[in-house]
Amino acid sequence: MSSPTDIAVIGVGCRFPDAWTPAQYWRNIERGVVSMRELSDEQLRAAGHSEAALETPGFVRVGASLPGVADFAAEFFGYKAREVDAIDPQQRIFLEACWEALESAGHPPRPDGPVTGVFASSAAGNYSAAVFAARVRDEGLAAAVGDLDLTLGGQADFMTSRAAYKLGLRGPSVSVQTGCSSSLTAVHYGTLSLLSGECDLVLAGGATVLDPLLGYQPAPGGWVSEDGYVRSFDAKSSGTTYGSGVGVVVLRRLADALADGDPVLAVLRGTAVGNDGGDRLGYVAPNLDGVADVVAAALRVSGVPAGLVRYVEAHGTGTPLGDHVELLALAKAFRLSTADTGYCGLGSVMANIGHLGPAAGIAGFIKAVHVARTGVLPPHPAFDSPRDPAELAASPFHVPTERVADPAADRHVLVNSMGVGGTNAVAVLAAPPEPARPPAEAGDTVRLVLSARTRAELDALSRQLADELDTPGAPIGDIAHTLRVGRAAFGERRVVTAPPGRLAAALRLPRPPLAATARPAPRRAVVVGTQPPAGLLAALPPDTTVSTVDPGAADGIHRIFADGPGGLDELLTTAWLNGVDVDWAAAAGETGRRVPLPTYPFQRKRFWPLDRLDVFAPARPAEPPAAAATGSLEDDIAALWGELFERETVGVDEEFGALGGTSLLSVQMALRLQQRHGVLVNVHRAGGSRATVRRLAGIVRAQLADGTAEPSEVDDHGVLVDADLKLPLAPMSRRRAPGRDVLLTGATGYLGAFLLHELLKTTPGRVYCLVRAADPAEAAARLREAAAAVALPAPDPDRAVAVPADLRTFGETADALADGVLPDRIGHVVHCAARVVFTEPYRVLREDNVLPLVDLLNWVRRHGIRDFSLVSTLAATAPASGTDGTRLETRRQPLHPDLGGYGISKWVGERLLERAEEDGIRARVFRPGLIMAAGDTGACNTRDLVWLMLASGLATGTHPLDDRAEPVAPVDVIARAIAELALSPASAGRVYHLADERSIGTRDLFGLLAGTGLETDPMPLPDWRAMVAKEALARDSRVLSAVALYELEGHELAEDAVQVRAWQPWLRRRGLSSAIDGAQLRRGLAFLAAHDEAFGELLPELAREGK
Repeated sequence: MSSPTDIAVIGVGCRFPDAWTPAQYWRNIERGVVSMRELSDEQLRAAGHSEAALETPGFVRVGASLPGVADFAAEFFGYKAREVDAIDPQQRIFLEACWEALESAGHPPRPDGPVTGVFASSAAGNYSAAVFAARVRDEGLAAAVGDLDLTLGGQADFMTSRAAYKLGLRGPSVSVQTGCSSSLTAVHYGTLSLLSGECDLVLAGGATVLDPLLGYQPAPGGWVSEDGYVRSFDAKSSGTTYGSGVGVVVLRRLADALADGDPVLAVLRGTAVGNDGGDRLGYVAPNLDGVADVVAAALRVSGVPAGLVRYVEAHGTGTPLGDHVELLALAKAFRLSTADTGYCGLGSVMANIGHLGPAAGIAGFIKAVHVARTGVLPPHPAFDSPRDPAELAASPFHVPTERVADPAADRHVLVNSMGVGGTNAVAVLAAPPEPARPPAEAGDTVRLVLSARTRAELDALSRQLADELDTPGAPIGDIAHTLRVGRAAFGERRVVTAPPGRLAAALRLPRPPLAATARPAPRRAVVVGTQPPAGLLAALPPDTTVSTVDPGAADGIHRIFADGPGGLDELLTTAWLNGVDVDWAAAAGETGRRVPLPTYPFQRKRFWPLDRLDVFAPARPAEPPAAAATGSLEDDIAALWGELFERETVGVDEEFGALGGTSLLSVQMALRLQQRHGVLVNVHRAGGSRATVRRLAGIVRAQLADGTAEPSEVDDHGVLVDADLKLPLAPMSRRRAPGRDVLLTGATGYLGAFLLHELLKTTPGRVYCLVRAADPAEAAARLREAAAAVALPAPDPDRAVAVPADLRTFGETADALADGVLPDRIGHVVHCAARVVFTEPYRVLREDNVLPLVDLLNWVRRHGIRDFSLVSTLAATAPASGTDGTRLETRRQPLHPDLGGYGISKWVGERLLERAEEDGIRARVFRPGLIMAAGDTGACNTRDLVWLMLASGLATGTHPLDDRAEPVAPVDVIARAIAELALSPASAGRVYHLADERSIGTRDLFGLLAGTGLETDPMPLPDWRAMVAKEALARDSRVLSAVALYELEGHELAEDAVQVRAWQPWLRRRGLSSAIDGAQLRRGLAFLAAHDEAFGELLPELAREGK
């Protein structure tokens, strides 16, 4: 039951560690993701720590930074580069988040929009302090203090007013500073402003950005964590760790929000703020009664008895005193209205992202909005045993360690935030009510209006919206309505007109006749009556759009009339496309709801003057003479990157992949570095797509100093792996799925295409294939294309059912796929999908290889599907102890310390599958090695390093002297084995190493080719690599570029013996061989040359042979 004082939360904008958007943030929370990371020496040196500090015992090398912290959409907000340099990233990101929050609410800034207030807080900016220190050093204290730009850009007073100025907001603009409780206190005073009628919308939030300072030395007896992690309410917690984050919510009176069709995410029932007073141990110490009083006041104001609160988002700093006092205070307040124990979940987002200082409260509030909206109680990470076990057991609370759903309609969530200095803030949230406004209906033809500043941003917006429309059950009518009433109109405009089912495709390829794009010049509308004077139309400019309107309009508003259904909508969208402002709200009438949609695709650039300012002073060891002065090598490499990427400036921490790096660019860069400095650096061993100027400079210095081989990229994966191994799995349903069909992932991949082909021959039922596509037709087309690409017949569409889906969002869309029939049709899941990249770290690959597997396992378990087959890899194994280095064919495998990101991601997946087996899943694991060409056709994977290396060797007439052996087998044999063994009841619980008994090395592969007449000369590996690199640049060859920095160990398999016993009986029964011979290799190269132009240019004779 609603109250006149209820406030709706209708929009969110945020940037938190590992999360650019609210959806990513909420997904991370539901998965128990811990975003604190181990920091490299390079990062810590860049943060100003001396070598002595780094070597000090107990120094904490952990931090949680923001994505894109140095980047800003300056042009969008009308700033010049010099202006941006003086603005602290807290203010920059807060401004972007405010825009995103208003857009997500469907109320973008507009001159005639609702009166909007801004209430927010920020921290003391480390960035601003560093820029200020550099100014003091260079020009003196007076110059730095007298710089007005630095003052306005760095002080907390000006963050809210900057947002109001740039967004044109006319309500109160108030900076709120109460320490750690600041941003939740801002929510409180924003709510009061709404209830007083002072404004109609409120932006409330906070910002904290620690960069560039990361890492710290904990002081004895202090309140910071000794290991860099926050373990709220856990016995092992040693304190708190500070992190960075920005969050903003849009608030509106609930009655107004419902009447206007706003997206109500949660209802704010009441808030309270108070101080602990003077009766406490010290200024920074909390007071139990003071905290309890504010919690009780918030419950009282909201009219919510404690028994209806299902979750408390606590402050949860992880400090012994803070957690203890908070638990007792919460229990004391709850005991005023309930005696129940253990019914209410308790957690803190600080365990996920650290303590965000003034932004801590809004981070918890945004988390709580999701809990209130969905009823999902997220797992509290890093919790093993309570600090206060007796007090917790006697309290109303429990700490959930797995994801739990609470479907109660009257669920409430309480948020508690405690500030150093004693100011505490509490908010009580409720689940959102049903919408009051009727939805907009989508007709047979829908017109979507989109606009942006530039064509590139408009195209990006179109792609984002296409992805949104791929979501099953997307409310097309309300999406069209939101794009009209809930988005600002920019100069570059587009109208997409299509039936609902074709909108996504039209957005991805916005071409006439389905899409019209224009950039109308500013002009007055030409209004023509129903009978224009003779000759008038002929006198108009040729690009003038003419609409028939009411000739008697005298109020400056032109009213368009149209005949026939859809005619008015067509005229309105045409007028809008040509630059006429349209009152979309009036046209909508009393129907249509605003729905959350992707926000503006900001085109950001890097603004980080600290790249060129030596603002840190700790002494460094003297560099060797060849390395030149500190900073010159970075400058040289940054200038080189600027040439390669055609950019004026490149920051030392910008990533190679984010700048658009390709294999050819990596070769060009490596050779130029070798020419200038005499060392060869492999970008892949320097981090792959995550390589930076700073990292490369460090490697070059190390090689110049002592000639050591370049260090491999350290993937700080330990904590992430530990957290992912504990990701919650859904309870196993007692229901036994009745289906007998197979669900296959990865069917459009190389192995997946063969696997689908074999499954259709093995099983009599259907095979449902999850395919990333806009609709079933596109998904089916992708299956056909995948089969054709490897010379297989098109799969039978009646049995190979293409299901458009994205595994990365499978957990959110699974039950609606294929019209909801999958839970009753599927009896076995074969998971073959994976991102196979050997140069990326675990933190990148887990997004594709681990988290989607968790979603898939949870779906299987919820619906009682018992059989699950996982296609893993031999890269997820390690030599067993007590053997001569053999990788045993056993389920349990040690985590090899040298394993790369891909192998780790598959190793974690296997461990998660083992957990799923404990209560009912029948699992099989298949581990192929290097997957070679099909025996009969030679069809092979054009992206596999082995084939790229073989083609490069033939093209240059040479091969590297490299005897490292790899386990191999043909793709068709592997696929058939998986299809038949997976469906055999006897295979449950087993693992199969799908490789030949004899591993084969590079020299052996070229020897087999020589036996077919394709001879090459041997060459030492370093010389071969250098020669191929030069050829790659001379020929501009994609193939040669990909192997110019050839390192077969990138496949993560060493020369260890591999046990391959399990599938030998099957091979004998089928009369098949897993061995590779020269004829197969030649057929594979001929296939590549005939089907891929890049290979054909290098191997013209084999191209003719393969046709």
